[in-house]
Amino acid sequence: MNSRTISLTVVGFLIGAFSAAGIGVRVIEEVRTDENTTSLPPENVSSTTLQSVEYFVDPDEVLIASTAVVPRSVIGTDSTFAIEYELISLAPTEGVPLIEFFTFRELQQVPNEDLAFIFPRTWMLTTGSRTIEGGPANPDVRVARFDLPDGVVSSDIASVQIIDPLMLYPLDVTFELSEQEPSAEVIDGVFAELLNISDQGDSVIVQIEVSADDPIDYTFSIEGTGSGWRSVVVRSAHGTVNLMWVGGGLPEIMTFRARGTQWVELEGTYTLSIGRFG
Repeated sequence: MNSRTISLTVVGFLIGAFSAAGIGVRVIEEVRTDENTTSLPPENVSSTTLQSVEYFVDPDEVLIASTAVVPRSVIGTDSTFAIEYELISLAPTEGVPLIEFFTFRELQQVPNEDLAFIFPRTWMLTTGSRTIEGGPANPDVRVARFDLPDGVVSSDIASVQIIDPLMLYPLDVTFELSEQEPSAEVIDGVFAELLNISDQGDSVIVQIEVSADDPIDYTFSIEGTGSGWRSVVVRSAHGTVNLMWVGGGLPEIMTFRARGTQWVELEGTYTLSIGRFG
């Protein structure tokens, strides 16, 4: 008796036992292509196709980095055009520590889910013959506004694009100042200048002024590197910072550290769909 005969004998015995117990049995004919391969007939095999989803939170979203820009409404008048939108971060935030910001005189903490990680600053409307630039006033605004030129109405707008959005990025850099070199570029477009050095008995007060081509691009604090420094007044980098040196003789070349956040440009053009708003 070969292996095939033994298998069929065992199957027959089991069917008989189940039938005697009143248990229904469905027999599927065994098909062999060779002695070592067993397969079921094609009609017993079915495939499952999963529905393809091409968006995360909204069919009209545009994805920039890990943030979805979702249009919510469109408002058009004879001279203006505005798009209300929402920024939804797709990055996981549960369990992530609070984001810290050094503002004018205090440290603020913001939950990750409340923080926008991109700033779509520049928007472009396109008509058949011209382009119109606009956008939100600052990172906290969720309305992109446009002034329509004479002869252009809302129905003329063929496309809406976001141009080179900004992305929030950590900032942690060092820079040096001295009486011989009192100015330094902290990051692109942001400058620190040594204003004053004054003796205060056993300590020295060092005053630094920070300026920027576009102050909206950064938020950070400045501290001295090394154990000899103590902060007197911690302010945002949009102004003056006073630091105290208590480590003996003041170094000829002073090293400082800027920590916080900055907006960096994310080059690219992103088309936003507003067709459902008429």
